[in-house]
Amino acid sequence: MNHPLVRFLAALGRRAIAPFALAVWRRPSGVFLLLALVGMGASAQTVIQTPNWSTFLDNSRATNWSSAGFTIPSYSVNCSTQPSLATGSGAASANSTSIQNALNSCDATHNVVNIPAGTYYTNGWKTDGNNKTVVRGAGANSTYIYLRAEACGGSQAAGVCLEAADNTYDGTSGVLPGGNQQCSWTAGYSQGSTTITLNNCPAPPPVNNILVLDQANDASDTGGVYHCDGNQAGCNYEGGMNGNGRIINGVEHSQAQITYVTAVSGSGTGPYTVTISPGVYFNNIRSGQSPGAWWFTNAVNDGLENLTLDGTSIGDHNINFYNCYQCWVKGVRSINAPDDHIFLGQSAFSVVRDSYFYQGQNHGSESYAIEFEIGSGNLIENNIFQQNTNPIMFGAGTGNVLDYNFEIDNVTTSLYSLQTAYYSHNTGSSMNLWEGNNQIGIWTDDAWGSSSLSTIYRNLLHGWQGGGYSTGFIPLQIRTWIRGFNVVGNVLGHAGTQTTYQSYATSSTGGVGGGDPPAGVSIYELGWSDTDGYGTCGTGGASSPHCDPLVFSTLMRWGNYDTVTAATRWNSTEASPASATYIAANLTSALFSTLTQTLPASLYYSSKPSWWPSGKNWPPVGPDVSTGNVGTCSGGSYAGYQSTSAGKCTGGTLATAWASHVTSIPAEDCFLTTMGGPPDGTGSVLSFNASSCYTSSGTTGGNGPPSPTGVTGTAVLQ
Repeated sequence: MNHPLVRFLAALGRRAIAPFALAVWRRPSGVFLLLALVGMGASAQTVIQTPNWSTFLDNSRATNWSSAGFTIPSYSVNCSTQPSLATGSGAASANSTSIQNALNSCDATHNVVNIPAGTYYTNGWKTDGNNKTVVRGAGANSTYIYLRAEACGGSQAAGVCLEAADNTYDGTSGVLPGGNQQCSWTAGYSQGSTTITLNNCPAPPPVNNILVLDQANDASDTGGVYHCDGNQAGCNYEGGMNGNGRIINGVEHSQAQITYVTAVSGSGTGPYTVTISPGVYFNNIRSGQSPGAWWFTNAVNDGLENLTLDGTSIGDHNINFYNCYQCWVKGVRSINAPDDHIFLGQSAFSVVRDSYFYQGQNHGSESYAIEFEIGSGNLIENNIFQQNTNPIMFGAGTGNVLDYNFEIDNVTTSLYSLQTAYYSHNTGSSMNLWEGNNQIGIWTDDAWGSSSLSTIYRNLLHGWQGGGYSTGFIPLQIRTWIRGFNVVGNVLGHAGTQTTYQSYATSSTGGVGGGDPPAGVSIYELGWSDTDGYGTCGTGGASSPHCDPLVFSTLMRWGNYDTVTAATRWNSTEASPASATYIAANLTSALFSTLTQTLPASLYYSSKPSWWPSGKNWPPVGPDVSTGNVGTCSGGSYAGYQSTSAGKCTGGTLATAWASHVTSIPAEDCFLTTMGGPPDGTGSVLSFNASSCYTSSGTTGGNGPPSPTGVTGTAVLQ
């Protein structure tokens, strides 16, 4: 796709011309189609409308992430009843009732429930289908809520529940064959399609409502995009199915996308022609896998802002998004969560931003900050994760964007290995974008099955933390069956820690750089199984996956700086993997040899976002950043840790690191400077107020699908 027309139009797209934009799509035949997208308007100037990855990624490997997130409403009118709260632990039940009554008094034009400054105990609250409401504190340092019980129950129990009154889940009878909330998906399988055909429908799918699209997991290896579970011997090391997705005739349907229905035509049991936004993410949908669609009544535009939640006394999640569409959390400090600070279950196009997540009740194998389960199009932006075991955990999610988040001092007590964020843990994650984050690393595993096709763009993944961990110093780990990743423009590693550029499987039973070390101290660990540590292969039987050479051969890498080779690699061979099933060849080595070594600043934003501080590098990370301010402490109390000033390196000095390719992101500045956090991230919970850290705290997400009808509120683009 190094076609002159493509290069010219891609350059135009990066200028964010309004009120129109140009899109270029390549047919399988190689013919280029020029599309005019009209009516975008200048108000959406910060969000990409044309895929500006088209010069270096084939469209089978990525999607248009501009649909992720949404513009958070700036509600300002109080609900008719406001809570009257008492202090002391004995008031927990009465306080919950008072907040719940206030929520129940809200309507389409009265949206705000105010929690005044003070310290309060509550048994939590739930939106429960009220819609268009925000519970807003006086600031995370001013409004402190101790959660004493969970307001919603079941496996997604939480203290604060942003949820629909409809508690339908993937095992509810209504969404299984014969139920009245499901159909067969019989046409419109192409990636990007916004028109699909549904049939065998006991009831028509509702307009202005979210719709889940799915298909059966693969029964055998496709040789490319492959989504399997415990039904297939050697698929995962935990054994059994993971309970993620509908189970129909004993077969799990884990590959799922949530989209939004804008129009439906047809009658009876179908066929129905259904218009959706966004279009189909996937490139492997086929009739032999029994594609289907199902739905539920979703909550809309519910939010939580500007307060502290302490989950020490509860047992599941601090916050639960469940069946929630375009909901949000902003300016929240969440402390001492049980399993998760936030559980995103069957929720879509929601936003978590400008927040601070500190500690958990335990630091074993299940201690997460944000966990996804069947989530699509969500935006996780500009957050601080301190002393969590795994800041991000994808059970399964598609088309999500995780950008400009800061992760520090991941804590685990039951494992010997340093822990990171996880791209996949269950089956079905696909087409997610990680951009501009400052993290220890991004790992995938084969615990419950396989995933595919993620893009890792302009992140610092340093793969290091003090504290006596004996292994796991891997910035990017992609385990067996996890195929088709794109790794572009990142800064990887920590000088003196990783000693091997890559460790990778070349067959089902072995590879290059196996064992630990070198696998446990490599920049990339690719295609090995989780059976027994790093750089090992299983037997292929139950709970013992083989290794997978296709992880390495389908991996696309371009323009990444790493500390082992101490250089940016513009390697045309690494950038042009051959085709695999459902993944087209990524251009050609010859084209990359002549391709300009220039990368877009962002794959999500078309220009520097309005919430980005003036005078700060944009983009913050990448091979084209040469004046970055992030170095490492040399000597002293924080030797090896990153910092932005010598004054933070107690007893030591600040040394240049990562060839000055890294600038601090706003969340890191907030943590180190405004909050006064130490470079190693240890210590007690810190004071936090988003308005102090972010003078222009952003409310913009992506364009998202259309806003639901009947929802009112003032949407502000800053």
